[in-house]
Amino acid sequence: MEQVGGGESAFPKPSNVRNDLSGQVAGPAIQAGAINGDVNITMTGLPAAAEATDEALAEELRRSSQIWRARFSSVDLVNLPRVAMLTQGNAVAAAARRAGLDTTRPFGGQGMAPGEFVRIVRPLFETWDAEAVTLCERTAERVHRGLLVSFESAMRCRNPPKVPLKEPTGILTKDPHLIFSVGARKVVITFDPRWLTTSTANTTLHEASRNPLIFSGIGTVASVSEEGHIRISALVYGRPETLVQAQFDYVKRSVLPEPPGLTLADFRNELSSSGLSQLYGGKLKGRETVSRKSIALLFDEDEVLPGQIDRDVLTQVSRVVPEYRRDLGVAIASLLFDDNGVAAADLAAHFLAREPALWKSLTVPGLTTLIRSCNLAVATVSGLNEEQAANLHEAMREAVTSYLGYVEVDRKLPLHGRLLPERDEYHVVGAELRLVYSAARRALDEANGEDLEAPLDEWRQRGLFNCVEWEEDLEQSAAEQKEASMVMEAWLNAQSE
Repeated sequence: MEQVGGGESAFPKPSNVRNDLSGQVAGPAIQAGAINGDVNITMTGLPAAAEATDEALAEELRRSSQIWRARFSSVDLVNLPRVAMLTQGNAVAAAARRAGLDTTRPFGGQGMAPGEFVRIVRPLFETWDAEAVTLCERTAERVHRGLLVSFESAMRCRNPPKVPLKEPTGILTKDPHLIFSVGARKVVITFDPRWLTTSTANTTLHEASRNPLIFSGIGTVASVSEEGHIRISALVYGRPETLVQAQFDYVKRSVLPEPPGLTLADFRNELSSSGLSQLYGGKLKGRETVSRKSIALLFDEDEVLPGQIDRDVLTQVSRVVPEYRRDLGVAIASLLFDDNGVAAADLAAHFLAREPALWKSLTVPGLTTLIRSCNLAVATVSGLNEEQAANLHEAMREAVTSYLGYVEVDRKLPLHGRLLPERDEYHVVGAELRLVYSAARRALDEANGEDLEAPLDEWRQRGLFNCVEWEEDLEQSAAEQKEASMVMEAWLNAQSE
């Protein structure tokens, strides 16, 4: 091309060569031109469909991700070097050091240390915080290489490992692997047999080569074939705990007589998809749900900020309970299980057991683990029917990561009467939110110079309710006034003596 000089345009003269791509094109086009001796290339047209598809895929997988936790009867494989890359890897490494393992080499030949490691690490997986995509028919067609996924299914083992355990060859027809199907897709779980925890884990794989066994675990997607078959490299896997094992563990740990009302469902493995059974499933068939009751929602207090539980609960209540049916009381408090020498399993059982059975999503083994492993908080919600309680549980489970589960409140149960808040802090009536106060509390706030409008303004700004006002708890005010009168009378009597 000739360079144009003088005052003429600095752009090149149009070429006489015809551009067969000139005019309208059905997609993005590339344009190129020389500017001051450089070549300028731009893309015009709509973004590539692949880009939009990739963004939508990433968003859908993000929504499909959830915290993976497992209650194992046996932890069969832990690939220590690779688990160290996960968020909770430090806890597993600490368990290995505590058990006396040499973490620089596999478990074989380390005596009793691997067994001790399994004992220590097993409860860690019940409170695990690794976020993974659950592998199922809905997600199987969208997973890609490098994605962290959780899996659980009845599986067969191909090429069960032989002793001494050796490093994988990388040839699937020779290496041990687990295999199962998700819909029309075949899923292969590969693993390094040197990180099998015990000889029993190896024996289990030989059993699985003859009959399918249920395994649960977590791993990364290594590849997805053109046919859609998925290969996963396992980080951790094991056998899910059964009802019989959970009951035996409870009996072994408890020191008090078993409370009346416990059933098999109270020991189900709620962290296992194969053993999961919702207690409220089918509850609406052939029974009335008009009666209003209270439920206690449990939270991991270590994972929340001040006021966060209040906001989360009232937000979800406003979503799932129709406005015209709202007449609810809400209270928030720390849930302090003081053992006084009583086993955590006993506290869990006596908190959940009653005859007839309480509505609940929590289980005895699950609550036992929570009592031992974290600080708990509770939000009581009164005035719900059974259907609303179930809907609120589902909404909380999907939207609030610190939420752990619920149980119906019965204040005749000693632990409920002692541990759960007695007075409501909020009263939700239709589209109104009322902040509950008592005379003594109001007098104290005024004496301390508190801004009484600030709490109201905070809720008004959130826009969840049409009206936010104060409401006096007349019963509590009367009780406080009576108590104050008794104290004053006692003081006057002491002065007159």
